[in-house]
This record gives sequence, structure tokens and C-alpha cells, in this order.
Amino acid sequence: MAAQKTIDLQEFRTVYQIPAASARAILSKLGYITKKVNDKHLIICGSANTFGKSDEYFLKHAVLEFRRTMDVASTLQGNFFEFSEEAEVKGKKVITEYGVSKIDAEQISPKTPSLKRAPNASSVGVTAQSSALIPIETHTAPAPEGGALAALVSALTQAQAAAAPKDPLLPQKQLKEAETQGYRITTHQLAELLGMSPQTISSKKSGFIKMGFEYEKVKEGTSTLWKVKQVD
Repeated sequence: MAAQKTIDLQEFRTVYQIPAASARAILSKLGYITKKVNDKHLIICGSANTFGKSDEYFLKHAVLEFRRTMDVASTLQGNFFEFSEEAEVKGKKVITEYGVSKIDAEQISPKTPSLKRAPNASSVGVTAQSSALIPIETHTAPAPEGGALAALVSALTQAQAAAAPKDPLLPQKQLKEAETQGYRITTHQLAELLGMSPQTISSKKSGFIKMGFEYEKVKEGTSTLWKVKQVD
């Protein structure tokens, strides 16, 4: 019996430079199952992707969409960011293909700087014989002359973000998840969820209330984190 394919969650976070809360939000929305084996958290492949794409491709598309829209609605619908275009270059017709499969992990820019942080130094807890996160179809298409590719990518990603539906209650849902899971979140993460600046959040006293939740300061070494609790 062939071993079930898995992806190391810590390696997934490292490749895409995303914090644990964002990674788990993406996996939860996609319906992926994780399990702990020998102190490593493993993503179980094949547990959510039903569109005939590789799990690496499916997750890569979800990361790109999440960073631009804070949701994965298009990924869940199988509406993948791929296209081909015919153009004439120096008198010859060529077909340019582009999309998620042509974007390397380091090219996926975050929506805001706070969404692109290196994972915590400590392991999130999962290892065993697992496959490393394989770089997905990272063949980069030659850039057309005059920087046209850069402009094309920018226009397409903006269109993708505009087309994707946004959940107006997403901040509250993520705050509720932080409470339920017992997450302690950083000042930058809380600032992003509440639509405030990190400086404003830092100046707040422990126990302040906003959007139906109370935020308690928790010291962790030299760092200050926030514990979330819903209020009546």
C-alpha cells in the first residue's frame, strides 16, 4: 500500500512566509486535514482538492488569493488564475501562457507587510516521513519586451482581487477563531484585523474592547501579545 502523501506544515509556512494563523485559516477554509506525527504537523494531501490539480498548485493558488482578498472563494470554486494570450512579436505570432503555475513562491507579494513574516523559530509541531513542499511549476515564462509582462501581471491580479467576493464579517470570524483556538496574536496582526495602526494598538491598555471582543495584553519574553475574548 502506497504511503499517503503529506506536506510539512512548517515547510509550507516557510516557503510562503506566512504566520501560523493565516496558514491555518487557509487550510481550514479549503477543508484540508492536518495531523501530528513525531512532533510535526502534516497536511494530508488529497483531503480537499477535487479539481484535478496538484495539492501544491491548489495551496499555492489559495495563498495568492488569500493575500490579495483575505479569502479563498475563487480557489474553492476551481476558478484558477490561468490564461493564454496570442500576440505578434517581431512579425511572428506567439502564445504567452501565464498564471499561478508561472509564479514562484517568492513572487507572491503579500497584501500587507504584516502578512509576510517568517514563521516562529519553534516548530509548530509535526514530523515523520513527509514529502517536502515541492516547488510548483516554477518555470518562468520569458518576459515580453518593454516590461509588458509586469504590467499584465499587475492588471490581472487587480482584476482577480476585484472579482473575488469579500466577506464583511471576516475580521470578526478570525477574532472568534483566535479566541476558540487560544491564539495569542501580535500587535501587527491585531492592528490589521481591527483596521488600526500598530502604533495605536500598542498605546492601548490591556482590556480595551472593540468589535465585540476584549483584548488582554500577555507578555511572552520581551514581546507583547494579545489574548482575544468575546464580550456579551
